[in-house]
Amino acid sequence: MIVIRGFYYDGQRSAQIPARCCFYDNGAIKVEGLDDHELLDSLKSFTISVSPRLANTPRYLHLPNQGKFETEENDLVDKLLRRFGRRSWLNVVHYMETRKRWILTCLLAIVLMVWFVGRYGVPFAAKVIAGHLPKKVTEMASQKTIDTLDQSLLHPSQLDAAVIKRLKAHFRPIIEEHREYHIHVLFRDSKGLGANAFALPDGTVIFTDEMVKLSVNDNELLAVLAHEIGHVVHRHGLRTLVQNSLFAFVVLAITGDVHGTSQIFLGLPVLLTELSYSRAFEREADNFALSYLKQQSIAPVYFANLMRRVEEKRGARSASSDNVGHGRTSKSGWRDFLSTHPSMKKRLRRFEQ
Repeated sequence: MIVIRGFYYDGQRSAQIPARCCFYDNGAIKVEGLDDHELLDSLKSFTISVSPRLANTPRYLHLPNQGKFETEENDLVDKLLRRFGRRSWLNVVHYMETRKRWILTCLLAIVLMVWFVGRYGVPFAAKVIAGHLPKKVTEMASQKTIDTLDQSLLHPSQLDAAVIKRLKAHFRPIIEEHREYHIHVLFRDSKGLGANAFALPDGTVIFTDEMVKLSVNDNELLAVLAHEIGHVVHRHGLRTLVQNSLFAFVVLAITGDVHGTSQIFLGLPVLLTELSYSRAFEREADNFALSYLKQQSIAPVYFANLMRRVEEKRGARSASSDNVGHGRTSKSGWRDFLSTHPSMKKRLRRFEQ
């Protein structure tokens, strides 16, 4: 006979009754009070179900008549299950969690799985989802971004109307060639963003006045526009948004932090204008621009020339900020065009060659 001590619940009340459960060799079961030996339940055969073992947490023996017996004597429960041949395959979990070798193996497997999902799974899912989002979603996201920026960082363009008209005429061929992407160029003044250009998911491309003033040839701006259209064509903005949202939901599933997850939607304008694209996204946009420039017999070096000027301008601004801060670097929450585009030196070499 195997005797296990614990608590009995009759299934009718929430009362916890100290009890012991006696298991006889013929399979009969008797539950009786621990102090007064009052008969609480009995079975003629071993017709119970037992919860799987998890470390040393309490186990539950479920009786057919809705009664339940709770015990912490896990070793005796395991002995009982072996005695009546009722061991569950879930016991392998307990076997693994009590052996360091298996714990380390499982941890390594989890790390590899998380890496694989983050490196390949989430980007692939983001690409598929972004490719099937309705146009209304991209328009709403882009309009919200423009409205927010126009109230904060962006201001009406100070460029001469003739300059804007000339640039739009120069951009017309590439816009017409990609009319299915609804490319629309806007000009805005922004001291905060400096020389910058970025594309929104609906095909809107914004040039700052500072970027236009820094160019010495309209083809330089055309090359930048080709790069930004590459982002639109490959839906990089939406893919970045969806990808970050998927990561946020994964974090939510693990931590339950609803507030942190909501920040991905509240930070949409920042996300889209920072353009923190991956290196793969930048290569795709560069390849698109290179292909178009070569197809139109426009020297790709135009892109490199303007970007080097932007880089020099950025370096001068950083030095100026350091001087104003008396030796302390002033960090801005808005990164400019270059800082959001990794491996600039390597990228420009492709355009120069």
